[in-house]
Amino acid sequence: MRRNWLKWLFTFEGRVGRVEYLVAGLVLATVKFGIDRSIVGRSGMQLHVWTYELPSITMMPVWTQKTSRLFLTLWAITIPFFWAGISLTVRRLRDAGRNIAASLLFFVPLVKIALFLALAFTPTDAGAFGEERLDDSGANDRVGRDVVLGAIFAAVIGTILIAFGTRYLLTYAWGLFLGVPFFMGFAASWFVNRDGIRPARYAVNASVAAIVLTGLGLIGMAFEGVICLAMAFPLAAPFAIAGALVARAILKSGGRPETAPGAFTACIALLPVMMVGERAAKMEPPVNAVTTSIVIDAPVDLVWKNVISFPPLAPPEETIFKAGVAYPIAGQIVGSGVGAVRYCRFSTGDFVEPITTWDENRLLAFNVAAQPQSLRELSPWEIVPPHIEKNYMRSQHGQFRLVALGEHRTLLEGTTWYQNYLWPQQYWREWSDGIVHRIHLRVLRHVKQQAEMAVRSGE
Repeated sequence: MRRNWLKWLFTFEGRVGRVEYLVAGLVLATVKFGIDRSIVGRSGMQLHVWTYELPSITMMPVWTQKTSRLFLTLWAITIPFFWAGISLTVRRLRDAGRNIAASLLFFVPLVKIALFLALAFTPTDAGAFGEERLDDSGANDRVGRDVVLGAIFAAVIGTILIAFGTRYLLTYAWGLFLGVPFFMGFAASWFVNRDGIRPARYAVNASVAAIVLTGLGLIGMAFEGVICLAMAFPLAAPFAIAGALVARAILKSGGRPETAPGAFTACIALLPVMMVGERAAKMEPPVNAVTTSIVIDAPVDLVWKNVISFPPLAPPEETIFKAGVAYPIAGQIVGSGVGAVRYCRFSTGDFVEPITTWDENRLLAFNVAAQPQSLRELSPWEIVPPHIEKNYMRSQHGQFRLVALGEHRTLLEGTTWYQNYLWPQQYWREWSDGIVHRIHLRVLRHVKQQAEMAVRSGE
């Protein structure tokens, strides 16, 4: 019978022998490294094998100034390989007669290599081939009830963990955005399958419902708003589904539910420890740079005048600004030359920016001494979550660079250097770079409009 290899790679059903596991793991790792290396190489950088296990040390310092789209591309490519790796590990553990809860080690850098090697040489356990406890009573009202209760159960635990991470630890990192969703899916699936293994779709439905319920709960309790939760959902949902399938596989393994509580307890204990460890590590994000440019049909000296002082901007038309993300509304400089202070008024308050370089008609550079909140959350309540109150997206420096392209044309560039204290950096940088770029465009287009209007009026 011809095997469907694509289905075989991604399913959580059945078992995988040690030879198949070893070959599949090596092939997948080689293919992924080849794809990643090719993509990274086109950007003029290098990728090493150890980068996967020590990304914060080997990757971030080198890639600080590179485009965020590279990170997003690599992240998207990782998802199917991650899924296949979890699937193969769960089925190999089942085949070897080991506790499938050990698949959680797949998330631990370096340890997962030891796990792979151990499973590649562990023989099949003939006693592990027990009957599966499959309950396919999908039409039964009890199944729907268990899906709802499982989602609520997971949402309650998830909300507690989120409150612990954000209100007590004040850390928005891997444990919060990846670990909590994975555990929520794990807990929801555990509840759904505790008395009999249901088809996987019920566990998946419960895990996604748990994420949605948690979001609604965080809004209702004035913990978070719609904007940030909408940004986090694409990151959280796949990990919740993965957690649901892993939990189902553990319960299904060998038909021995009496071994299950230990795995559930281990999962509960592991996540808070991980979150506390992230807090203790005091991780410092890289400084990212975003540059946006525009060509203005006006002489460079006229553009300079409109850079250092311009009238209030029109109300925004962009949806992201209407939703609550802070946007510039006016700007002025008090004084002249180095030591002057630029005040850029945003919808949430003023940026205070001491001038560090005043090269007339060429470069205006400044530091950021103070900044307002990054957004007003979309919520029924007046809320200021910790990541907004403490500015987890922090501007450091900025500049305007002017290049004369002729007597009546000027290239105007705006650059902002900032830090984003949300992890994983690859994901959140795509959002923050996009926001900074739109802020730049709003200012640059206004300067262009004012300068070209002055040209037309003969000033």
